[in-house]
Amino acid sequence: MVAEARGDYPTESAAINAVMLRLGIGSRETLRKWVRQDQIDSGQRSGATTEESEQIRR
Repeated sequence: MVAEARGDYPTESAAINAVMLRLGIGSRETLRKWVRQDQIDSGQRSGATTEESEQIRR
């Protein structure tokens, strides 16, 4: 949802705030972390993917 709403707002932060309010998520930081992890998982950002993190935990 944040990626879809991003074009309607001047910054990603503003889009995150709008989506957070729409979905009733109590923490902006929670949604921001979800967005970052999605960017990593889709190859848009570097970092450990969800799958890699799960393998490390095991």
